[in-house]
Amino acid sequence: MTLLDDARALVAEQWDQAATLRAWWAACASAGLAFPDWPHGLGGRDASIADAVAVARVFGEEGVIGPPPGLGTLMGGPVVREFGTPSQQARLLPALADGTEGWCQLFSEPGAGSDLAGLRTRADKDGSEWIVNGQKVWTSGATHSRRGMLIARTNWDVPKHRGLSYFIVDLEQSGVEIRPLKQMNDRSHFSEVFMTDVRVSDDDRIGDENGGWAVAVATLGYERAGLASSRAAGLVRAEAGASSGQLGRKVGDLVAEARSRGQIDDETAAGRFVALANVARTHQKSTDAVTRQTLAEVYAHEKAAEWSAARAGTGAPTAMLAKLGWTNDLRRSSQLGLGLLGAEAMLRRMGGSDHGDAAVTERLVDFALSVPSASIAGGSDEIQRNIIAERLLGLPKDLSVDTDIAFRDVRSSG
Repeated sequence: MTLLDDARALVAEQWDQAATLRAWWAACASAGLAFPDWPHGLGGRDASIADAVAVARVFGEEGVIGPPPGLGTLMGGPVVREFGTPSQQARLLPALADGTEGWCQLFSEPGAGSDLAGLRTRADKDGSEWIVNGQKVWTSGATHSRRGMLIARTNWDVPKHRGLSYFIVDLEQSGVEIRPLKQMNDRSHFSEVFMTDVRVSDDDRIGDENGGWAVAVATLGYERAGLASSRAAGLVRAEAGASSGQLGRKVGDLVAEARSRGQIDDETAAGRFVALANVARTHQKSTDAVTRQTLAEVYAHEKAAEWSAARAGTGAPTAMLAKLGWTNDLRRSSQLGLGLLGAEAMLRRMGGSDHGDAAVTERLVDFALSVPSASIAGGSDEIQRNIIAERLLGLPKDLSVDTDIAFRDVRSSG
């Protein structure tokens, strides 16, 4: 039997509407079909990424829940596979593969956003452990994450890129304070994370001491490629992690909820196009020449972005191109959606739809309010353009005066 045959057999034998999400994800991981390109016995089968995409597509075709999503599986797993020791892989990957752990990314700081290497969260060696103190911000999913991918400064006497180390830190310990941030879409997807004398074992350091920049760059590469791709097929994209409250729920209920949300939640180019086309029909604008042309542009650009994402490497400029294209397409879709709704979009909080499609209006406006964050996640659009200019087009780098001096001598306003 082929890998795809095994995936179909797994669905036929293990998918049960009354089963819990925990049981289904455990079955996927046990069969090596959660992430087929991961190591055999750790949720995968040492298959190719192309095979993994094909298996995810089977899950989508069968109408079942895909493998655990989230930053842990998007970035953490691949980074541990690339830079972690065999012992670290055996210890950390299984809980990601079966969805019992969710991870977040502890990178950005109030004074180190675009200039990530200028971060000031510190980790000081204490025997076989490190003591971490500092603050992170714009941390996605921190409130339901078991661990965090942390980059901290471990050497202040070398230039900023050379004194960083990368850790997987336990967030369920004293000294970790997570403060959700209220967003304009009424959600709190992002949080501030404060760490005071937080301890992390040296066994949880990924890569070399003071060599964390290379691991961080790889993490961002996986993030950009993953954000721009549609690899996570399946109907349900529930947050991974036991604390998310999803693992004990029946998969049948989760699928029913996903279907009730409608195609506006379909993250593929075709899904967004169909949703917007339906709104155009509802608002009697589908015969308007300009609207039809704009719809065609949305579809063409988003389809091209999907193809770009399919060929994007994790650290190559093509990943930046794919991510930048993705954010541009989201913005284009958002502007079209608001244009179709017109003034009605401002009435969503008041239930002011005149067409009986208040739920669709709600989702479109929520989409529009959520899109700006995509231009920041995984590195801002400006950062993407800088990387593309320097690495792909060969243009000179921006002037920098702090890359060759000890970081403790770098002047800071903080």
